[in-house]
This record gives sequence, structure tokens and C-alpha cells, in this order.
Amino acid sequence: MDNKERYYKYLFITGAFFNWINALTFTILSIFFPEVFTLFGTLIPPTLFFLHSLLGLIFTYGIGYFIVGLDITKNRGVVWLGVISKLFFFTTCVLYFLLGEIAGIIVILGSGDLIYACLFIEFLMKFKKKE
Repeated sequence: MDNKERYYKYLFITGAFFNWINALTFTILSIFFPEVFTLFGTLIPPTLFFLHSLLGLIFTYGIGYFIVGLDITKNRGVVWLGVISKLFFFTTCVLYFLLGEIAGIIVILGSGDLIYACLFIEFLMKFKKKE
């Protein structure tokens, strides 16, 4: 495995851990420290169903990134889904910040998704399967 392949392998594995850590952290915080919502400029929602559903999807995407990291020559579709979801999430963060519905810290935290989306795009453009 050359350096480029090793770099991309670890990109997706760190992307998996990024998703897992964020999903688990926000799940735990929302359950045990609901006052965290005020830090993000929002009220405690009447139900955590939608947040926890989103966090479950984020965790699941992390599993996909881990699978890609195990063999970067396969599962390019998962990478495309990751790019789309991360760009959508970041864009939504910015939009709701501009609408005044969330605090800037959410945009800062969401910037991690923007960075990973850009790196995933780089992978899709530069790394080709070996024939």
C-alpha cells in the first residue's frame, strides 16, 4: 500500500470516528445534560426523537466510512452519500444560523463536516480503482 492509499484509508477511518464521537456525545449530552441546548441557542425540544434519529443516521454513516476505510477501492457510492449528507448538514447549519435559530457554535462544529466533504471529494477526484 502506497502513501496515498494509506492516507485515504485513514481519512475514512477518522471520518468514521468523527461521526461516532459526535453522535454519541450529542446523544449523551441531550439525555443527561439537556441544558446543553441553550449553549446551542435553542430550547429543549419537547421530544428528542428527531434529534436521536438524526444522530443514529450520523452514527450509521460512520459505519459506512469505516467500511470504505477497510477497502478504499470499493464502495464509492458510500463516499458520494457522505459528501452529499455532509454538505447538506453544513448548509443547513449555516442557513439556520442566518435565520437566527441556532448559535454560531453549531456552524463551527458543522465545519468539520464541510472539511470531510471536501476531503471526500478530493478522494473521488484523485483516487481511481486499480485495474
